Amino acid sequence: MSLHVSDAVIWQESGDGVSLYHTESGEFRTLNSTAAQIWALVEEDGDRETVIKQLSLLFAGHNAVMTARIRAEVDAFITSMVEADLLQETEADRPAARP
Repeated sequence: MSLHVSDAVIWQESGDGVSLYHTESGEFRTLNSTAAQIWALVEEDGDRETVIKQLSLLFAGHNAVMTARIRAEVDAFITSMVEADLLQETEADRPAARP
């Protein structure tokens, strides 16, 4: 699966995190520094597993418990962003379907 920012989202990094605006719903969100780091990794790579691996290397080292926690939290964040149509997750070879 491949992740990418929805075409309806305008976003900007700041010193405090990332600001998101969904142009279709009018929703505005500000991501804290941790969520902003996940967002930047998704934007850079677009692969959920790669994001989890990179954050695990940074924060968990070889600690299996911390790695599991990072996985759960990244999965929850990405799922919430997909449900809000801020991120889209598609099959790697297929573009996202637009309504």
